[in-house]
Amino acid sequence: MNTYIIIGVVAVVVLFIIFYVKMTIDEKKGADSREKQKIKDIVRSVVPGGDTYTAAYGTREELALGGGGRRVTATTSYWFYAVAFKAGDLYLVPLDIQGGEISHSEPVHYGREELGMVEAKNGYVTLFDRDRKEIMTLFVTASNTKDDKYHPVNIQQKEEADAFAQFAQAYMREINAANGITDIKAAKKEARKNG
Repeated sequence: MNTYIIIGVVAVVVLFIIFYVKMTIDEKKGADSREKQKIKDIVRSVVPGGDTYTAAYGTREELALGGGGRRVTATTSYWFYAVAFKAGDLYLVPLDIQGGEISHSEPVHYGREELGMVEAKNGYVTLFDRDRKEIMTLFVTASNTKDDKYHPVNIQQKEEADAFAQFAQAYMREINAANGITDIKAAKKEARKNG
């Protein structure tokens, strides 16, 4: 066997081991991390009746295409949230995460009065306003590891993510029924047509 091939294989194996060890360490840190506790503390302190809500970490990503002519550019924006949810009710608390420090803005309520439609899929929920225009898609995932400025926390939240998935399905049924939505795809098509 060629020496260069052996060196290449060894390098790949070593890189895999380093990546796997880092990921495992980050997951263990995230199970009961300071960041996870901070999310819970924020929900308790700023959401009305925060002790009665399940607290989770959520994210939003938005891809925007721009440029002109032959050159197209893509920009992805990221937002982070403390998510507070319980049957029939949802609050999002915008977070600012800089250098390991987490600060927050005022909570935003998304209830029956604010929403016209909800679409829930595995791991995320899309919220629509009363005119059925998309407000945002929110992700609440079980595993969040600190990788870069776009993934700034170690938070493992399997129970919370499972609870959010169940909540999202029930919330979708409740909000859509309250607004006479029986077919999400048709409602989105109608909203696009009405501009």
